[in-house]
Amino acid sequence: MNYLKKLGKAFLTTFITLIIGIVIITLLNYFNIIGINITNISKIIILGLSIFIGSFSLGKMSVKKGYLEGFKFGLLITFILFFLNLIITKNIKIRLIILYIIINITSILGSMFGILKSKTFDK
Repeated sequence: MNYLKKLGKAFLTTFITLIIGIVIITLLNYFNIIGINITNISKIIILGLSIFIGSFSLGKMSVKKGYLEGFKFGLLITFILFFLNLIITKNIKIRLIILYIIINITSILGSMFGILKSKTFDK
């Protein structure tokens, strides 16, 4: 049960960060401050940053093996996005597979940095 609480907090952190970032980028695009090309690139950056922040918080709550916690977290997010993509668009492109790999790598790195940060503060 304790692990599910940690995972829930990490998902909540990821979701809140993602929503805030997407709203800011949408507003900037709406008022023509940034163009559509920058908007498309920044959506990917915001997704990666929010997953990094969520897995960082998961890594700070973990005791050991941050890479494994990050991999599980990234895999769970990848499965959620994969099934949402199948339901909505019903097709899979190589671009999405590359995005899922980037999501997993970002999650692993975020959790590794998080566990490193928690061990630094313990000393």
